[in-house]
Amino acid sequence: MADKLIELRAFVCAAETLSFVAAGRSLGMSASAIGKNIAKLEEQLGTRLLNRSTRRISLTAEGALFYDRCRRVLEDLEDAEAMVLRSREEPRGRLRVSLPTVGYRLLFPFVSDFLKLYSEIELDFAFTDLLTDVIEEGFDVVIRSGDLDDSRLMSRRLGSFRFVICASPDYLRERGTPKKPRDLSAHSCLRFRHEGSGKLQEWSASADGN
Repeated sequence: MADKLIELRAFVCAAETLSFVAAGRSLGMSASAIGKNIAKLEEQLGTRLLNRSTRRISLTAEGALFYDRCRRVLEDLEDAEAMVLRSREEPRGRLRVSLPTVGYRLLFPFVSDFLKLYSEIELDFAFTDLLTDVIEEGFDVVIRSGDLDDSRLMSRRLGSFRFVICASPDYLRERGTPKKPRDLSAHSCLRFRHEGSGKLQEWSASADGN
């Protein structure tokens, strides 16, 4: 594909300048390299694109038709390259983000500032505690805790969190306040159930501890 683009650029430039020397100077190639690339193109197409003489070159009828299409192809390619470069300077488009149900508490305070910086980005949030297949489900970013199991993905640490043991004042007045981890065995403890596996979250504080 790269060789084909070189051949097309050599032909289009030669057709516009009507000179192998001028085309080579414009593309940073020798005049002979321009001629060889055009000759390869003619051989592949089975037709002559340029008339050559000792003093000048000119387009054949087939060459004129081919030049018009090639010029448009190269212009479209340049437009596509420019579009990509602009998008790198100013990100745009839809950004699909998956995050835990409670993630809005962490993320939403920053959404307004983010959209001020990147006004061309459309945010699409999906809140779920289920494990997400980033590639299959078409997400751009997934926020989760724990280790990264999929080697196809890249991760970046956003921060840390910790679990705390808490209870309402009414509960503590009724049941008393535990002083040591082992005291929890006498209390009604809530446990989180993981949606994906159905497993209950184990308490990190051992009821057998001190």
